[in-house]
Amino acid sequence: MIQTSADVPDETVEAIRQLAEENGWAMTDRREQSTRGTYLAFTACVYGFLGIIALVAVLNIVNCISMSVTARIRQYGAMRAVGMDEQQITRMLAAQAFTYALTGCVSGCAVGLPLSRLLYGFLILKHFPYAVWQFPFGRLVVVFVFVLFAAAAAVWAPVRRIQRMSVTETVNEL
Repeated sequence: MIQTSADVPDETVEAIRQLAEENGWAMTDRREQSTRGTYLAFTACVYGFLGIIALVAVLNIVNCISMSVTARIRQYGAMRAVGMDEQQITRMLAAQAFTYALTGCVSGCAVGLPLSRLLYGFLILKHFPYAVWQFPFGRLVVVFVFVLFAAAAAVWAPVRRIQRMSVTETVNEL
């Protein structure tokens, strides 16, 4: 496990090889070996996993809003019967969806950022003391934008369902 700098001459490597062979050790010269493929495979797996987590987050936001609307569909019908228009109901559902989304983002950051720094310390800094943990500002912006789009998409289907709902049918069911 001898590591040399990148600019070591071939003569030095050959001298090390001869010393190793004299002592009965095997030497493999891996200066030309690249770890780029391993890095790309690891990165693809990590981002694939993050994609699955993002999909679960979107489905969770959509499901929460949809179940909430389904549970209170009669109440929305009653609100429409007493004069609430579709735009007011849409704003009410949007407020609920964005409250869920932003609460999840804030609590996720409160737990995830310290955990990220702790894991970075255990997994990276322990082996590479020159590495520096940096606040993931750009990634957090991407996550927040993604969650806001997911919350907006979660409002769309329930609003369409409420708009198609007949006020008289809902009032008769009460």
